Amino acid sequence: MNISDALFYGLIQGVTEFIPVSSAAHLSILFNLFGVPATGFNVKAFSVFLHFGTIIAALISYLQDFGEVFFQTLEFAASGPGSGGPRRKNFPSARLLFMMVFSSLPLLMIMPLNTYINRLFDHSALAGIMLILTGVMLFVSDRMMDGTKNERNMSLSDAIIIGLCQMVSSIPGISRTGTVYTAGIAVGLKREFAAKYAVMLSVPVMFLANIVRLVDAAGDGFAWADLPPCLVGMAAAVGAGMLSIRVLKALASSGRFRTVGYYCCVAGVLSVILTMIF
Repeated sequence: MNISDALFYGLIQGVTEFIPVSSAAHLSILFNLFGVPATGFNVKAFSVFLHFGTIIAALISYLQDFGEVFFQTLEFAASGPGSGGPRRKNFPSARLLFMMVFSSLPLLMIMPLNTYINRLFDHSALAGIMLILTGVMLFVSDRMMDGTKNERNMSLSDAIIIGLCQMVSSIPGISRTGTVYTAGIAVGLKREFAAKYAVMLSVPVMFLANIVRLVDAAGDGFAWADLPPCLVGMAAAVGAGMLSIRVLKALASSGRFRTVGYYCCVAGVLSVILTMIF
């Protein structure tokens, strides 16, 4: 893979990871339609680099929030039962971490199916159909009433419901960000907080998924000649990912995800048609 191809795929990964249009679907469709432009190139390792790029983008974009989670969790662990009010009011960011842990746990249930799920990435038509469903989901999210919950008052059951819904996003074409956001609105989260929760939750989810991908990629070997395009792709994913997070915040604030929904429906239909032609 040459540098320009790596740059292109990195930009696609970064833009589509957080704007709810399914990065997995876009990469699956592009790879299946155009192929990988280099024999022997470790595509799995390249994917790991791209996803690490979007993890870095999320960490940078919510650096202050992640910092508060880290330090408040330390304070929470060092404190006693607490006085002067419920502990959740004293340590809201630590509570946010616990909620993210419980939202991530349901994904462990589908880990045995990982091999079968990976095979779905070879079917662009399926990714296109799922993109259309993502578009419908985004239309629905705009119709929902804005909630009132945030890290201080969302419940454990809210976190688990969001986690169960997130399992569906393992299918290429179903946006993880869109699924978490829509599920968050459905359980009563504020729109801005639902978007924030979707991005912050992506860090542990993508990190654990990348560990699995890394082990899988190591089996294919890695040539040092593959490193430059991998680094370029990762850098592009960082920059584009930070930009897409800003767009996500704006969409959540305005409640106009239907614009992205139209795109998902059009892209889904086109991918199905192109798959039938080619």
